[in-house]
Amino acid sequence: MIDFIKPYPGEDELSYWKRRVYFLREVQYRIDYQNKEILKKLSNAMALTPQEKAEIDAFWGRYLPGCLKESFLDYRFYEFYKTVKKARERLCDYIPDNFYEAFIDEYFTDPQHTRPFDDKNLYDVYFHDVPQPKTIFRKIRDSYLDANYRIITQEYAIEAALGAEEVILKVGKYSCAGKGVKFWNKSINDKHEIIDFCDDSANVTCQEVIKQHAELSRLNPSSINTVRVLTLFFDNQVHVLSSVLRMGVNGSRVDNASSGGIVCGIHETGQLKGEAFDTMGNRYLKHPQGTNFESVTIPNFSYFIDLSISLAERFSSMSRLISWDFAVGESGEPILIEFNISHGQLDFHQLCNGPIFGDLTEDVLKDVFTNSYTLKSIIKSFKN
Repeated sequence: MIDFIKPYPGEDELSYWKRRVYFLREVQYRIDYQNKEILKKLSNAMALTPQEKAEIDAFWGRYLPGCLKESFLDYRFYEFYKTVKKARERLCDYIPDNFYEAFIDEYFTDPQHTRPFDDKNLYDVYFHDVPQPKTIFRKIRDSYLDANYRIITQEYAIEAALGAEEVILKVGKYSCAGKGVKFWNKSINDKHEIIDFCDDSANVTCQEVIKQHAELSRLNPSSINTVRVLTLFFDNQVHVLSSVLRMGVNGSRVDNASSGGIVCGIHETGQLKGEAFDTMGNRYLKHPQGTNFESVTIPNFSYFIDLSISLAERFSSMSRLISWDFAVGESGEPILIEFNISHGQLDFHQLCNGPIFGDLTEDVLKDVFTNSYTLKSIIKSFKN
């Protein structure tokens, strides 16, 4: 695909190489990653009929010219999503993960702009008025600070952590998929495990481990099972695209699908849907620990949606496509765990809830193809 990043007529060499390097760094690796991931999922794929292929070709033919369509359109993603397609849905409305990551997410989140804001040590500033896990200490560029951003010694920070029964340590920047996370429990861990974790990273957040609502513990009590809400700021309003519950399994401490967890769609009422999926597309009709999904309802679910919308409005100048992760507190209140301002995962949303943009699909694609600098650059290179 990099062959399509060619100089424009009369373009100076510096401008050309800026475009080429950006594509390699921010776009190409997203495509390559998703193309590797789909290989793991093909055991759950279903072959497309000639009619389905024709419908997909006709749909994308309105946006992608000639061989660009052949290069960008990967039928394997449609074969994957065909297994969950409902009768009322058009298969062509499902967005291939590689195109979503490389061009849609890149357009709405602008990774060069958002990357500096991806810092968990700034959450107490960004979300000062939102319930969050209690911060014990933070490490920023090798300096230790308390919850109020006052400089402290390492010894003071460690002693503060030892005062809690259990803490969670997180790498402060660019961690994802449950990586860069450690649970520490006073009864079974040594304090040097905290020190070692902090020594391995220049940026660390240490928080108390929250206690979740009993309704969520029924699924998998060892993990904090989180509600993920995906919002899109589009046409001057916030659209809630999808809501799912992420759950750990078999005693896992984390709920990430990439770490073996499963994900279930949520009805508008807060009731879970009747089936869940893992990242390979395997279907679960009940939780591996035995609980029927439909027997679980997220308490006060409308609060989670309302909070997601208000926060999406607040951060619309930073990113327009944001994934919000909330724990459900003991009293049923939303507790913000994390926001993903770029690289929000797509597959489990479409597995659980169908085409990600729903009725907005064609309007969103029109906007992306009309205004995405990256796509316009590729198409212009191809036409020249």
